[in-house]
Amino acid sequence: MPICKYCGNEAGEGEFCRSCGAKNEAAAVTPQRMTEEDYRQLENQQTYTNDQGKQGSYEQPDRYFRPQSASGLLAANIVVLVLAVLTFCNSLGVTGLAIIFSIIGIISASRVKNAKSEIEVHSCRSGATTMLVMGIIALVVGFVVLVVLKIIGSLANGLISLIF
Repeated sequence: MPICKYCGNEAGEGEFCRSCGAKNEAAAVTPQRMTEEDYRQLENQQTYTNDQGKQGSYEQPDRYFRPQSASGLLAANIVVLVLAVLTFCNSLGVTGLAIIFSIIGIISASRVKNAKSEIEVHSCRSGATTMLVMGIIALVVGFVVLVVLKIIGSLANGLISLIF
């Protein structure tokens, strides 16, 4: 029996849903979020034996997806963003790249929660991880520039005090 995509009840075989009266369309194949009851049913699956004597299990269709989060990646990209903003002016703007990378990483990490498939989760996580690594590299280069500028500045002040 097809399931009505509007009310979730059995729609029947007619042109309209027998529960809510909506037009009976084919059920969408897009992934749906599972309820706790769905997870319990998956955990308590029954097994069967086929004609060749091999044992298997009854599986739910592959249309359910468990939502995930990437809060660690999100927090790390936020930390890189804050450090890059704090050192932006003193490092001659070198950490501007870290700002851009961390913003893209934050966006990618926040998209993981609303992903509809494992492929989308993997894509968002890898994008957030890549941007985090690139942001850290840009931040380290910015810190090196900052230290070099401070050393040059202190040497210049020492030379000026020796001359005058």
